Amino acid sequence: MDQYLDFWNLMAYDFAGSWDSVAGHQANLFKSHDNPLSTPFNIDEAVTHYTRAGRIASSKVVLGMPIYGRAFQNTDGPGKPFNGVGVPVTPGSWEAGVWDYKALPLARHKEHFDSKVGASWSYDGEQRMMVSYDTKEVACLKARYIAEKCLGGGMWWESSADKKGEQSLIGAVAATLGGSNYALLDRSENLLNYPDSKYDNLKSQFMQG
Repeated sequence: MDQYLDFWNLMAYDFAGSWDSVAGHQANLFKSHDNPLSTPFNIDEAVTHYTRAGRIASSKVVLGMPIYGRAFQNTDGPGKPFNGVGVPVTPGSWEAGVWDYKALPLARHKEHFDSKVGASWSYDGEQRMMVSYDTKEVACLKARYIAEKCLGGGMWWESSADKKGEQSLIGAVAATLGGSNYALLDRSENLLNYPDSKYDNLKSQFMQG
């Protein structure tokens, strides 16, 4: 199908969650050799599979990244058993155990970053609660991975959950890929043209007025 598509959005998240038996990283870049149970899946193997076995052009692969975290309760951390994802004490931003990035880290949580795995998480030892989510450090690692693998770019689920300013995940990726003043990023206007659309915004090509 590659010849018929302009790009493929690789939804590289939800690698771990409430459906598992152990707490894991939900969007890690690489497999952990020290703690393999914490990384049931990883981005690098997925990209390799699509580009080699699937014969998809790497320049068409758009790396999907999460702007939310998944919680695990009653656990000793990554790769350890857990029981529950946050209800009723800490229900989540919009779903049980799922938190917008802008709400993280939670109170009393300490952030951790594993550069070898390309993953971050927070942990509260008193509550024995872990939340797996991307931080700015992980976002920068993923941006460099996109560049090194000549991928087509990045996309997110979803932008309203991002932080503003220096801790923005989207901003971190854009700055890493785009260089000074984002000069290396494509700034061309969209090519949407649906003059017969019943929607005014599409008909006017999203122009105001």
